[in-house]
Amino acid sequence: MLRRDPHLTKKEDDAGESAPLSTSLTTAAASNSSPLSYRRRCQFLVSDASFRHRHRFLLPFVLAATIALYFILVPADFILSNTSNNVKSNHPTILYGHVHMAKTGGTSLNGIIANKFDNVCGHKGYSYDAYNDNEKAKAANGAVVLSGGSVWSRSRVNPRIMSEIGWENCDYISNELAWSFWKQFGNGKFHGVNMELHVPCRDRIEHLMSMCNYEEEGKVGEKGLPTKHKIACDAKTDEELFNSVKKCFLYLNRYDHAMLELFDVKCFSFHNQFTNYIDHMSTILSHRRFESTPYVKRETNDVRNKEEECIWNNPEVREKVDKFLLDTIPYYQFCDSCMGSENEIAT
Repeated sequence: MLRRDPHLTKKEDDAGESAPLSTSLTTAAASNSSPLSYRRRCQFLVSDASFRHRHRFLLPFVLAATIALYFILVPADFILSNTSNNVKSNHPTILYGHVHMAKTGGTSLNGIIANKFDNVCGHKGYSYDAYNDNEKAKAANGAVVLSGGSVWSRSRVNPRIMSEIGWENCDYISNELAWSFWKQFGNGKFHGVNMELHVPCRDRIEHLMSMCNYEEEGKVGEKGLPTKHKIACDAKTDEELFNSVKKCFLYLNRYDHAMLELFDVKCFSFHNQFTNYIDHMSTILSHRRFESTPYVKRETNDVRNKEEECIWNNPEVREKVDKFLLDTIPYYQFCDSCMGSENEIAT
C-alpha cells in the first residue's frame, strides 16, 4: 500500500492518485520539492514489510532462548528456594518434639493434641484421622484399652509406618522410642529446621510405682490376673532393695543427657500437661477445623491400688529409693534441674 507523500501538495497528490501508477511515480520523481524520491520511499516501505514478515518468529525464539539460558545457568536449588520462600506457610519456624516417657500420661496427651491441632504426628495418634478415631472410641461406650506387642491401630501407630510416612508435614512429633530416634533432627539436620524437645516430669516415687503397676512378673495372682512388680520394702540389704526397684524400670532410655547437645530441651509438669501445657501449645500450633469431644482416654494398664504399695508406709525406704533414682537415672537428673528453672514450660 502506497502512502501519501507529505512533501507533495494536495493537488499533486490527487493527480498521482488518479493517474496510473507509472505516471504517478514519474511525476513524483520529477518533483524537486521531495528530499527522497517517491520510488525509493515505496521500495523502503515494501522492504520494511518484507523484513517484518521474514522475522515474525524471531521475538518468540529470543524469548524462549533467554528462559532456557536462565534455567541452565542459575542453580536449581536457588530457584526452588526463592520460589518456596514466596509461598505463605502457617508452620512454626521450628519443630516440636514430645519425648514420651513411659507412664507420664503421654498417650492421652498425644491423643488430645492430635485431636485439637493440625500437623501432629504421634505414635498414639495423628491429626489427620484423630477426629474419626475418637468418634469410634466414643461409640464404644467406654475407655479403649490399647494392647501392646504387635497390635496396631489408629491410636497406636506402627513405628515402621510412621517412618514410611516421614516427618516433613509435622509441626509436633510425639514418639516412644529410645532417645537416639531424635538424633535425625538434631542441630537443624532436618531440612535446616531446628527442633525443641519437651520432656514430661513427674514425682520420682509416683513415677516408679506407676511403672511397677505396668510391669508384670509373669505370674498369675489369686484373682487370675497377672501380678505386678513390688518394691522389696523388707529387703535385708540395699542391693536387694535396689534390684527390686530396677525390675520396675520401663524404657528410661528414652531420655539421655546427650540430647542437650543437639536440642533446646525443655520440661513440663505431669500435673499441668492437660491444662497449662496444652494452653501453651495452642499459641503455637494451628487449630483443627473440627474437634471430637470429649476425648476418650486410651487405657494402657490397670488402675493402681496405692494401699498395696508398701513404700508409702516406709519413709526410710522411700528416701533411699528416691536418692537411688536421682543418683543413677539421667532422666530424673534432668527433671530435677529443669523443673522450676527458666526451661520449664507453662509454670
